[in-house]
Amino acid sequence: MKRLVTLLLALTIGFGLKASTGGGGTITSQYGIPAWPTIILIMPNHQIIIQDLWPISDAQTIISALEQHGLQQHECNAATYDPQVTIYVDQILETEVTVTFTPNEDCVSYNYMLATESEIQQWMSQTGLALPDYLHTYGFPAEETLSHTFTDLEPNTEYMIYAVPIDPDSNFGEVVQVSVTTTPGGGDDIIPDFTGTDIEGNEIHLYDILDAGQAVFINFFLCGDEYSEAPMADILEAYHLYGCNAHDVFFMEISPNGHDDACQAWVDRFGVEYPTISRDGGGNDIAQAIPVGFYPTLMLIRSDHTIAMRDIYPPTLEYIIDAFEGEGYEQYECPVVYDETLTFSTDTIEVSWRELTWITVYNNTAQDAVVDTIVSYILSYTLDGTTFFRTLRPREFTIPQGESIELGLYCDAITKDEFWDVVTLTGNFPDASFVARVVNLPWSVEENTASFSAFPNPANDFVTLKGENLGTVRVYNALGQKVDEFEANGSELNINTTGYENGIYVVKVGKKMIKFMVKH
Repeated sequence: MKRLVTLLLALTIGFGLKASTGGGGTITSQYGIPAWPTIILIMPNHQIIIQDLWPISDAQTIISALEQHGLQQHECNAATYDPQVTIYVDQILETEVTVTFTPNEDCVSYNYMLATESEIQQWMSQTGLALPDYLHTYGFPAEETLSHTFTDLEPNTEYMIYAVPIDPDSNFGEVVQVSVTTTPGGGDDIIPDFTGTDIEGNEIHLYDILDAGQAVFINFFLCGDEYSEAPMADILEAYHLYGCNAHDVFFMEISPNGHDDACQAWVDRFGVEYPTISRDGGGNDIAQAIPVGFYPTLMLIRSDHTIAMRDIYPPTLEYIIDAFEGEGYEQYECPVVYDETLTFSTDTIEVSWRELTWITVYNNTAQDAVVDTIVSYILSYTLDGTTFFRTLRPREFTIPQGESIELGLYCDAITKDEFWDVVTLTGNFPDASFVARVVNLPWSVEENTASFSAFPNPANDFVTLKGENLGTVRVYNALGQKVDEFEANGSELNINTTGYENGIYVVKVGKKMIKFMVKH
């Protein structure tokens, strides 16, 4: 359907004035204008239906003329606005709430206040005003972004923060409402119990820690929040000053918004050693049950389940120390942390054929290490002057905590399939191992005399072997572990290396060996 458009022209040309500069004289001549001033009406079909509307005593003269031709009145397209105010709660205490109000560009001013639900209903009833009008009349006026602290509030009470935005035409926008609850009053309120799971999968039961005699210090933080990141250096320093969770105070941190992966990134970034409970582990439920009104906040809980301080603020090392000293907590050195494994003087040892080669084994665990040695059949080992062979069950021996032993390795075999071996020590701790690489044997790597070749080198998706009568082909990784074995028919073999990790590999054909590299 075509939209009908009419054209109403008011033509005014004064006597004695030149009107031809913009083409006015030509237009009036073409339209046959008999006199000036005059008004003509042109319809969408190009016909002039009113040639000379005159005289015009008032606006009604024009309205009546247009209505005779079926033209109706309409409002002009007025500018539209969407005034808004954002309310951000910065801090909630027992008797104070701090809020930041931010208007958008369509909001030229706004009025705000804080009240309980019963109070606002009572006040509107007394004045007979609706909520927008009441806020506009009795609220605090503002125009720009501002921060306001409401004081003299009741502890543990729910309040509503209100704001009514106003647009450039003095119209009200939608009233914004945000609910807040002040924290419980008094320094001796009881902390509710909770159980959460930290990102390592350990169950953290608050009352179990408190009942064991330790106070609990909790950092409630938000992942990705610069204000939560700022105190981390001071919190970590306090953790080490007060004995790394081994003495008076047990440190932990809880996030209501960060999931396990985000909290793991947080832990890795700051080097956090104490438990971290994420939203996945119940962080949000814990924060709401306490409740926590704002973030970050540092909370100190006595071993008798009472809250010593709900908000150590500002969250600096000085204030943390003051809070701890106020409760009589002393500083201690952190206990020695052990690796819980054995360490070696070198990760890879070259064992010369028919020569005794030594490696030092250190016990850096938290206890004496009772050890069995498992070695390949080409190797024997010497301990305390006694030689032990693969054909015998290896002797069990003890390495006291903090001490070491010298382990001698010896090889006299000449018919071995693998040329490197992993020597594993097992016992009352996680397995530890090192690589013993046997050298100076007839079947050692002989790249210069090998009768076959491998290309491309480095390899990506495949490596091709070429040589006469390849036969059995074995591939070993850098630890001497066999990763593949093939039976080649002829003088060429393609090996798919897409599943190989990047690194050096050795391919053995008969007694000849060459190296190649995989690089994806």
